[in-house]
Amino acid sequence: MRYKVLCTDGFGKAGLEELERSALIEVVFEKSLTHEELVAKIAPYDGLIVRSASEVSRDVIEAGANLKVVARAGVGTDNIDLDAATEKGIFVVNAPAGNTTSTAELTFAMILALSRHIPQAAHAMTEGRWEKKKFMGAELAGKILGVIGFGRIGREVARRARSFQMNVMAFDPYLNDAQFGTSGADPARLEDIYRNADYITVHTPLTDETRNLIAGRELSMMKRTAYIVNCARGGIVNEEDLAAALKNGTIAGAALDVFTEEPFKRPVFQNLENVILTPHLGASTREAQDAVAVEAALAVVGFFSEGMSLGAVNLDVAVRHAEGLKPRIELAEKLGRLVSQLSGGRINKLTILSSQASANVLALSAVKGALAACQGRQVTLVNAAAVAKDMGVAVAQETVEERQDFANAFGIAVEAQGGRQEVWGTILQDGTPQIVSLNSYRVEIIPRGQMLLIQNSDRPGVIGRISSVLGNAGVNIAEMQNVRNKRGADALTVIRVDDGVDGEVLAVIGKDEAVIKAWHVSL
Repeated sequence: MRYKVLCTDGFGKAGLEELERSALIEVVFEKSLTHEELVAKIAPYDGLIVRSASEVSRDVIEAGANLKVVARAGVGTDNIDLDAATEKGIFVVNAPAGNTTSTAELTFAMILALSRHIPQAAHAMTEGRWEKKKFMGAELAGKILGVIGFGRIGREVARRARSFQMNVMAFDPYLNDAQFGTSGADPARLEDIYRNADYITVHTPLTDETRNLIAGRELSMMKRTAYIVNCARGGIVNEEDLAAALKNGTIAGAALDVFTEEPFKRPVFQNLENVILTPHLGASTREAQDAVAVEAALAVVGFFSEGMSLGAVNLDVAVRHAEGLKPRIELAEKLGRLVSQLSGGRINKLTILSSQASANVLALSAVKGALAACQGRQVTLVNAAAVAKDMGVAVAQETVEERQDFANAFGIAVEAQGGRQEVWGTILQDGTPQIVSLNSYRVEIIPRGQMLLIQNSDRPGVIGRISSVLGNAGVNIAEMQNVRNKRGADALTVIRVDDGVDGEVLAVIGKDEAVIKAWHVSL
């Protein structure tokens, strides 16, 4: 199967070439589309890649009947309606690393320009004014740089600052002190940065928590000699409050590359000489444009290769840090699919049984598997929790003792109209997923393909009769195992078949006097 991917907004040639190398993807490139054109064209596409010009709003998401993934060739996803995408189970991915160097370099260029008044001095010279005394600057060595947001870009800025013999203090609520590691930055509170830093630079996404992060109150805490740089997202620094602080001399200066509205045309900073404004140039280098295009393309190729992207920005944070758990995540989905088919009715509750902290990730995957057949809904890791809530399925986690018979095993239990079903699985040392128990039966099942699960009385002749029914129906048996339950009265016969088994054949097997229950399951 080939997936159709629409690329627009002048998506880079290097990214297109990366997509075209994949046998999975059929690429369609539209250099630019109006919003109305995007809404009209999106329906047949499985994937969409944009830069910042296209607004992937709810109407685009709703029109994208086949959409599975939306990629932004850049860091931010402000132009993508994450709530709408999440509701439909669409993964939203970005290119967080591609413009790291270009944005870090621009940030440090801003710091240097502020320190030495380079734009103002250059402008004076072009107007024929020699004003050497007016543009007395300051050295960076020995000064304090405060970095708010210590991800990729923040760390690169800090590395450059250390080369200039600056002292660096940093704030990031998602890192503990140990995670600052060998960065050379001292972890600090926001208030400490505001009060002590000579230069403050922000490198966070724009969220409800970071909108107006620096406004009048924060500006009033700063040194009168302090400078602010924002090359991250418009709206993190309140523009009106900043302009007032610059006019009043509350701080010495500021440099902005991003704005709440772009193109930015409001006269907020008009006639201010202590501000540097640039038109969102953070990623505007040839190298960065190639890098973000390739990174976005690889994210899309990876998504269609694996059926998911654990780096998606609209995934639960715990899931996004579960890269090493892919085999267990995939197994959890299979276990969820199995218990759903065994339950034979509406599921009321699904519980993940695990001794490990990764249970939340596994629960989401199990929910995805259990509810995969929901009519009219695309269920993915992105929206599994929301779909379960909509359907009235309670999702729980139960911490249990690690099983002695199988290391790292975890279980999925469902309570449904047909009763309780519980299955356990693990990943063997060679990487093979295996179901190790099903209710009271100890089994060794590789979860794939078509299977018959038959609960029967443990007496002679049963397996022979079942085999005859299948043989007469032309159903080929690939594998078979028969296990007794812990009490020894009943047995479970597991038969892997090459093709599906129709309802008539299953009904004939179910009429056997020794058969208690029979299921046909597909994994």
